[in-house]
Amino acid sequence: GCGSSILAILYVVAGISGRESGGAHEQGIDESAMGRIHAWDAAFDMALDNPISGVGIDNFYYNYFFYSDFWDGMNHAVHSTWFGVLAETGFLGLIVFLSMLFAVIRCAKNTLTKINRHSNSYPPIIATIAEGILSGIIGFCVAGTFLTQGFTWPLYILLAFTVALSHFVSNFKGVSG
Repeated sequence: GCGSSILAILYVVAGISGRESGGAHEQGIDESAMGRIHAWDAAFDMALDNPISGVGIDNFYYNYFFYSDFWDGMNHAVHSTWFGVLAETGFLGLIVFLSMLFAVIRCAKNTLTKINRHSNSYPPIIATIAEGILSGIIGFCVAGTFLTQGFTWPLYILLAFTVALSHFVSNFKGVSG
């Protein structure tokens, strides 16, 4: 009905039918992939020059020119959480960031394990929330390989959810009724 009509209108207005998604007609490494490789190389060089502090948070873009081996007249984003954190905070910052991430993953897994071990003690929605949080963290890690998300809100919201759920599960006294 109405939803299908709106969807069709949006499809036409957005020009989706004329877009191409790379891969089938391209050979070798495409321009987008090479751009990421150049950015990752620049990020690594930034970390080598500034191993303790990096170039500073939110400064990759402004330092790209000075560290890139390939200059096309424009600065570029790093397009990787891992390389972004490395470039902007150095090797020390990357170690701290990864330590935090592993601690969050471990906490989420331990909370889910505790919930599953005592599944009759918790409302079913609690297990669903725990699985969703762990899935979100894993999704962040996968997407973070190609997105610059180290210092934006998604991971930190997941961290807060993880800690809150862990605290809830640790202090849960059972369903009273």
